[in-house]
Amino acid sequence: MYVLYTCPHCYKQKQLFGKEALAELNWIECLPDGKNAQPQLCEAAKIQTVPTWDINGKFYQGEQSLQKLADLSGYQGDRNFLYMLSDY
Repeated sequence: MYVLYTCPHCYKQKQLFGKEALAELNWIECLPDGKNAQPQLCEAAKIQTVPTWDINGKFYQGEQSLQKLADLSGYQGDRNFLYMLSDY
């Protein structure tokens, strides 16, 4: 997931995962002054909107539900997700 630390939509998207799952999530900070910033990766991927998800080489812009992310990524685990986008 490509993000900006100043982006409220990125923050909201991260919150859906909860602390433990967020620690497993690969996210790339696009602002040069952000923590662990990698703006060169954002430029190389031509990121125009955040959050943007890169799943199996395909890009999905904007906030996504956990259900949709599970579908797109082929997630095979439990789908009884605690939070939904509408909860925020």
